[in-house]
Amino acid sequence: MQLEIEQKISQEKEKIFVEIENFFTLNPEQKKALEAYVSMLLQENEKYNFIGKSTIDQIWNRHILDCTQLIKFVQNPQKKFADLGSGAGLPGMVLSILGLKEIHLVEKSFRKADFLRKIKTISPNRVFVQQAKLEELENINFDCIMSRALAPLDKLLEYCQKFLKKDGYCLFLKGKNLPLEISQAKQKFSFEFELFPSLTSKESNIIRITKISNLN
Repeated sequence: MQLEIEQKISQEKEKIFVEIENFFTLNPEQKKALEAYVSMLLQENEKYNFIGKSTIDQIWNRHILDCTQLIKFVQNPQKKFADLGSGAGLPGMVLSILGLKEIHLVEKSFRKADFLRKIKTISPNRVFVQQAKLEELENINFDCIMSRALAPLDKLLEYCQKFLKKDGYCLFLKGKNLPLEISQAKQKFSFEFELFPSLTSKESNIIRITKISNLN
């Protein structure tokens, strides 16, 4: 059974590399780094369950491609990025491998932050691991804030007001509840947004948000 899963993962990897090439040119070093990251993630997942076991054989689609697609909406990879609630480094580590020059992976869990410290050298770019609750993090600002499956949109915008530079933007991977989350967030905040369909799920979208301010 384990051999079957490994073969399926390997076959899916090649398909996903082809799909990524439709919007981003991967060099050999980036492919090797993604492979190394996936290998370590799967290895550690046996102990810590960083990703759902039902998604392991689809890791390249459900997790790597899902995160990689955000690179299409990055305006300038030389800027300062944050991944809030980074977990096992999704999407932050993936995007660092793809060329973001500086990213801060913010994760409150000691166990997950420890894993992030172990794997950050896979990327040739600057990766900083901030092991802290978002409420405790101070005196740091970012040009772009990203997140995947951390919190409802209104809570994310609350965090963004604290950490996002005035002319910055947010990129969030969101599921089928997004219309309701936008409606609820609009009751608390003024903001501009664009929606882009996800490559990995018909029910999901990427939302790009700018110009966030309180309504009162």
